[in-house]
Amino acid sequence: MKKTSVSFRLGLVFGLVIFFTVAISYFYLGGQLRSLFYDDIKKQLYKELQLNRQLLESRPAQWDDITVSDRWADDVGAALELRVTLISMNGAVIGDSYIAPERLPSVENHMQRPEVQQALVGGYGENTRFSETVKEDMLYIAILLGSQKPFAVLRFAKPLSQIKRLETEIRRGVEGALFWSLFLSLIFGALTAVFLASPLRRIALAADKLVHGDYSSKLQVKRDDEIGQLARALNYISDEMKHMNQQEEWFKAVFSSIREAIIVTDSNGVVMLGNPAACRFFNLDCGQMIRAGGAGRKVTDARLLDLFERIKVSDSPIAKEEITVMTDRGERVLQVSAMPVIKDSVSQGTVFVLNDITRLRNLERVRRDFVSSVSHELRTPLTSITGYTETLLEGAIHDPENAKHFLQIIHQESEQLKALINDVLDLSKIESGRINYTFRPVNLSDLVEKTLNLFSRAIEKNGIALHLHIPEDLPYVNADSDYLELVVRNLVDNAIKYVPEENGQIWIKAFVADDMVRVDVKDNGIGIPQKDLGRIFERFYRVDKARSRAIGGTGLGLSIVKHIILAHKGKVEVRSRLNLGSLFSFTVPIVRDNHKTKSHT
Repeated sequence: MKKTSVSFRLGLVFGLVIFFTVAISYFYLGGQLRSLFYDDIKKQLYKELQLNRQLLESRPAQWDDITVSDRWADDVGAALELRVTLISMNGAVIGDSYIAPERLPSVENHMQRPEVQQALVGGYGENTRFSETVKEDMLYIAILLGSQKPFAVLRFAKPLSQIKRLETEIRRGVEGALFWSLFLSLIFGALTAVFLASPLRRIALAADKLVHGDYSSKLQVKRDDEIGQLARALNYISDEMKHMNQQEEWFKAVFSSIREAIIVTDSNGVVMLGNPAACRFFNLDCGQMIRAGGAGRKVTDARLLDLFERIKVSDSPIAKEEITVMTDRGERVLQVSAMPVIKDSVSQGTVFVLNDITRLRNLERVRRDFVSSVSHELRTPLTSITGYTETLLEGAIHDPENAKHFLQIIHQESEQLKALINDVLDLSKIESGRINYTFRPVNLSDLVEKTLNLFSRAIEKNGIALHLHIPEDLPYVNADSDYLELVVRNLVDNAIKYVPEENGQIWIKAFVADDMVRVDVKDNGIGIPQKDLGRIFERFYRVDKARSRAIGGTGLGLSIVKHIILAHKGKVEVRSRLNLGSLFSFTVPIVRDNHKTKSHT
């Protein structure tokens, strides 16, 4: 690489030397060429002037007429492609190839022109200046006419623009030669660099590819000198690195595909390596660890540290020990297996395999709670049914008055048991997603009215005052009418059950809120304590368990309401104050103009 750079710089120096040589020559020759052009033009003009002076030894008689002298000037000027001017001895212009005859009398007297003054004194004069008459830079040369007695001054003038055009063309030629000289010199320098350092350049290119992970390059070695030895060594390194890279890719594929979190720490408890599962779990930067050669984060959890210390001391593996750790995702339950890495009887670190069993443990807890709750809820009506049945079998059946009362209790408990089983089945289907909701435009006013008709006898029997506020122009909602009716029925049923026996009141109100319809079911019942509001929608949760069971509640109604409303992309909430009543609210989306009936699972 160093030789290539030197060769290239040497070629660049060659090019610059040639460039500056041509440049200096260009500026020097430019001035010389300019002088030669001017001298050549002056000589040509002088020859033309001498020829015409010989033709005009004496003054032509016709020149008394200025038109004749001007025509002669025009003819000579056209033939020689010059400006020809005839000036009388008093300085008046009597002919000019650039000026019309009628304008000649108004032309300024030329007696004070430098070239005219020189011609009058020495017979020949020249000058270069800007012509006020024709508004152009000109080269003027003048001589006297008349060998015996001068009668006029003949002046030839050539525009400098012609000379400059010729000079420009020559400059372009020189500049072109300069450009091509520089270009060819740079090409020569580059070729010199290529030919002098071609083998090293190929080796450098192969080494660069090797650094960037390309192991496909193979150097053709046809020499036994130092460059050949270097090329063979590079080929060997390439093969070894290719083999190691392949093994690393296999290791990464296996390591990354393991679902369990795997963490490798050093002897100080610093995380040196982690698979994607571990990086997601503990919010580690696996890429940074790889780039930094294993600079990770220190294990900070107390239980992991305790486990780490136990591994260091015992030098024996630990299998499937459950611990609870706090992570960025909250508290998690981990099943940990740990294996120390021992080299020369010294601990080099530890390999941890952590399986997140939080969800499994939560499901087990939910299952236990559900079984416990269902068992508890079933036990009460079954115990009651069994007790009264045994009482009847033991002889109470022959007592008509008590037998009827016992049978009514058995029937009531059976209905309670039936309602509980139905609610458990409905909730199970709702939570498992096995319900096909059929969404269509639903008139909420008709649905509420239909639901209230079911409770009309209970409302009338308990003397409850019902206040219904549903506007006639309330828009249709996008809902499954059967399940939305179940929501309203559960909320109204709860309100009826918990209002006071005297002066019970229920308010049902519906109105538009943004792009949703909101329904409020309010009562003046016993209310819900503040501490219970957060759990009111949980399964089997009751504020007053004794009263709830006595009035036929299963503890699942509000949980069913919550799941149905969430499936409708709405939300349900409750506000309540103890002994002042409760307000349950839910929202469902409004039907859009382009709505089409659709099914949603």
